[in-house]
Amino acid sequence: MAVMRIGSARTYSTPTDWGCTPDDRQQLIPLIDGNTVEDYGHIESGDRINCTCLFTAENFHTVYGYWEGRTLVTVTDPAGNAWSNCRVLVKSYKYKEHFPHMVEATLEFWRI
Repeated sequence: MAVMRIGSARTYSTPTDWGCTPDDRQQLIPLIDGNTVEDYGHIESGDRINCTCLFTAENFHTVYGYWEGRTLVTVTDPAGNAWSNCRVLVKSYKYKEHFPHMVEATLEFWRI
């Protein structure tokens, strides 16, 4: 089982729905006789990472503190890749039925 690290916190299990949306700054511009492309490249600082994670309450409160404090952290994904200078967004969270010490959270990370 591959866990994810968010600053000093770690997930209880492998995150689900993990994905990254790269910030690709290019667009197609229509012209009268064709098209051209305006391209500013891939801007890593605009990448967004999304996932749903299961935490112990203690680890979730650490992650929640990063969000409240707007703290930049290093996120290590399940494959072991480290994403530095990430801002944490807590999109939603809920306690697991019959397990009040476990929290499932949907998170987003912004690379800054």
